[in-house]
Amino acid sequence: MREVTGIGPVRAKRITDAWAEQKVVREIMVFLHENGVGTARAVRIYKTYGADAVQVMTENPYRLARDIRGIGFKTADAIAMKLGIEKTAMIRVRAGISFALTEAMDEGHCGLPSDELIPLAEKLLEVPQELIRTALDLERSEGTVIADNVGETPCVFLAGLYRAERGIGERLTRLVNGKVPWPWIDPDKALPWVEQRSGLQLADSQKTAIRLALISKVLVITGGPGVGKTTIVNSILLVLSVKGAKLLLCAPTGRAAKRMTEATGFEAKTIHRSSRSIQRAVGSNATATINSTATCWSSTRPPWSMSC
Repeated sequence: MREVTGIGPVRAKRITDAWAEQKVVREIMVFLHENGVGTARAVRIYKTYGADAVQVMTENPYRLARDIRGIGFKTADAIAMKLGIEKTAMIRVRAGISFALTEAMDEGHCGLPSDELIPLAEKLLEVPQELIRTALDLERSEGTVIADNVGETPCVFLAGLYRAERGIGERLTRLVNGKVPWPWIDPDKALPWVEQRSGLQLADSQKTAIRLALISKVLVITGGPGVGKTTIVNSILLVLSVKGAKLLLCAPTGRAAKRMTEATGFEAKTIHRSSRSIQRAVGSNATATINSTATCWSSTRPPWSMSC
């Protein structure tokens, strides 16, 4: 390179360094393609692991499912098979436990009873239960999964999901101990008034939800589409608006906020936009304002909830 006119030592070094880096990338790409990895996934793998990509895949290809979005256990398992990893290899069985729990999560479960997890993993991995129990012990000891009881039933959870569930529960517990941000409203008078005003005959479960909302700092209602969440939200808003409460409707996405606005007649914002609006309006008193505001959100996507 130094023989070329206009290329000094600094530029020559940049060129040779770039050449060396591209050579490493090329070698990694060839290795990945030889083992059944397409170009798009190969790029993601290289961006994640850099020059260590070949070493990572050789030692434990199941890390791909854990570290890279869009690569699941089945893809990592296919790569592992090409690399000669046996079905009964401990790294495969351990990764399969997380896969079984993820499959259960897609069906709405936060965890699984141990007595259900082991047969499910056996079916998915096609390995003996004794091997799965050994792998489960190793996963627990390293904190990848967490064992806890639900009532009297021993269960196993993915560590991240377990901590998220505990965190949600702890935050709700703190919120529920707060003071209700409006004067006392008699539910026995409010419910007949809502039915007369809306022209709807509320179901017993809806009346229970509205009654709880009027006397509680926090209320969470779950249910799929068509179970009456919107009617409950409208009834609560109707009562609170008449009583002069400040109302702030929030939704997780812009589309959900638009649907809520259309369904309730009150303007709804996305949660992050609502937080910024309050901060701009009241500055350092934002927390106090939020605590004295009735906030509602409703969604037909998990978690289906409405909180006031």
